[in-house]
Amino acid sequence: MDNGHEALQIQERRSRILEELKRNNLVRVAELSRQFGVSTVSIRRDLQELEEMGLLKRIAGGAVNILPNNLTPPLAQRVNQNIGKKERIGKAAASLVRPNDRLIIDSGTTTLQVAKSIANRIDELQSLSVISGFLPVVRELGRCKTVHMILLGGIYLAEYDLVVGPQTIEQLRGLHADKMFLGTDGLTFQQGLTTANVLEAEVARAMVRAASEVIVVTDSSKIGVIGLATIMPVEMMHVLITDMDAPPEFVASLQERGVDVILV
Repeated sequence: MDNGHEALQIQERRSRILEELKRNNLVRVAELSRQFGVSTVSIRRDLQELEEMGLLKRIAGGAVNILPNNLTPPLAQRVNQNIGKKERIGKAAASLVRPNDRLIIDSGTTTLQVAKSIANRIDELQSLSVISGFLPVVRELGRCKTVHMILLGGIYLAEYDLVVGPQTIEQLRGLHADKMFLGTDGLTFQQGLTTANVLEAEVARAMVRAASEVIVVTDSSKIGVIGLATIMPVEMMHVLITDMDAPPEFVASLQERGVDVILV
């Protein structure tokens, strides 16, 4: 077995261990060894690595979940929060799209507004290629005849309506986009762009690596908030689109760091 394939299998196994923890809050080494057909030594190494990442706590013979089962509120609970601001942000983001662009669109209620605004402009945009694992975006843009929609595969998280995991990350390694629209649960200079879901953060980092330009779309309520997992430092974003309530000193500091800030 080549090293790349073996590493992918290990990533997939660890993602499935986290899914098992999410369902039952407890996993046993012996049961995981039988389930995955690997040695108990391999499983203990998996649990050690996951503990070092802050994703679980090892106990005698297994591990327990230390994360809340719902790391962010389900999509249905968030979709109408700050909806006016999100619609304006979505429209401003869509205005940056050019004909024949290749786009990556992240998950989240604000990125969904970006997709809706792109759909409204689709006649003038000729053709687009869009990459996403967020099902609401796929449904919004996949029906447009001039959009070449690339749906990422992976582990489906029903409460967030998106896919995550090692399969998702592996697919992104072979893709490239001109622009990425990235949402966030938190934005600070100390911790950068953060999200409350570790699995989402892993996919978002892979999306960032696949894009030439990263455009962050978020309402100002996320500024100053720190989520569980960091996606990237603030200096890695090229454009931030947010609302007029963003703290002026935060905006000024971002601009000094070379980030283009658009307020709507």
